[in-house]
Amino acid sequence: MSLQYVLEVFFIIKWIFLDIGSTIVDESYCEDIRIQETLIQLNSPSKEAFIERMKYNAMLNKDAYKTTLTDYNLNKCKWRLEYEKLYPKVKDVLEILHTKYKLGIIANQSIGLKKRLSNYGITKYFALIISSAEAEISKPSLEIFELALNEAFCTPSEAIMVGDRIDNDIILAQLIGMKTVWIRQGYGGFGSIKVLEKKPDFIVERFEELLEIDFNH
Repeated sequence: MSLQYVLEVFFIIKWIFLDIGSTIVDESYCEDIRIQETLIQLNSPSKEAFIERMKYNAMLNKDAYKTTLTDYNLNKCKWRLEYEKLYPKVKDVLEILHTKYKLGIIANQSIGLKKRLSNYGITKYFALIISSAEAEISKPSLEIFELALNEAFCTPSEAIMVGDRIDNDIILAQLIGMKTVWIRQGYGGFGSIKVLEKKPDFIVERFEELLEIDFNH
């Protein structure tokens, strides 16, 4: 048996871990509602100025909304889960991927994530769901990635992380030794990879492009 064959077997991808927001869930309308409600506060900038500042902060690989709140000295407004929806073709993509890999979730989410995924009709595709609210660990802590890998009985070299945020998804997954897919959706899609020592293994613009990737090459 050749060394090359051994290495290829060792590094085969068995698990695909996914973020939720702006990865499989379209948060654009939720974001718009929250911005509108935020700007009701006194001394708020225009909506256009606020959004431009969010894009700027996202380009710095920061949390676009929270950092912009600090910039303008504004208070955080409630996130309205009822306006979330799946991106188009998410179910179709998951249906195919889960026949080839084990799928998991590593996400900063509020209580009730499993119920929300069930309402979307996609819980059946996931072998493991790690939510920050239930785990009481959140990104950017590496512990939530360690927890997921331990519960999956999976080594970092056998896993790939798909997410929209450079800071919360790509960098952390790289640090722990996972491959990465940066999906350029939502404000996270404005991020910059120029500052990274190691670039994402794959970059896609839409969730369905995951089907075009051979994760083991």
